[in-house]
Amino acid sequence: MDKTKDLITDTESLIIFGVIIVATLIIASLIGRYLQRILIRKIEDQNIDITSFIFLKHIIVATIYFFGFGWALLTLPISKNFAHSLFAGAGVSTLILGFASQQILSNIMSGVFLIIKRPFKINDIIEIQGNRGKVIGLDLHATTIEDENSDEIIIPNSIVSNGIIRNIRKG
Repeated sequence: MDKTKDLITDTESLIIFGVIIVATLIIASLIGRYLQRILIRKIEDQNIDITSFIFLKHIIVATIYFFGFGWALLTLPISKNFAHSLFAGAGVSTLILGFASQQILSNIMSGVFLIIKRPFKINDIIEIQGNRGKVIGLDLHATTIEDENSDEIIIPNSIVSNGIIRNIRKG
């Protein structure tokens, strides 16, 4: 309880924490918008494959959030006092989270391999497990296709990478 009171009364640390969080949100938003503008320019040029650019944009913005929030947490005095306990609990938490998020991690790794291997790209017409449509999105978690009825079909990347992909027409 004393540690919590110390944290609340240490206004300087709270102000620094808040400034870092706000700065992280602003920087990530500005860089995300800048990269989005570059993406729009690339979309207008039909000869450029934008799949890698979208993936890179997501990675850059996620990295900014990760480091910004981590840095903000390190400014709090409570994190310095409990660092040893946090690291000890982190091992057990990682093990539990690893088992709990096995499907999510599978989708993320499959997304990375799909970006690297490029069996298809955005605007290609593909068929995956009976689902046929135009690829309109590819991120770390899922591939989004639009069928002939303009319905969006979201397919987890682990299914895409383990299934048979038929690339009907390259965009």
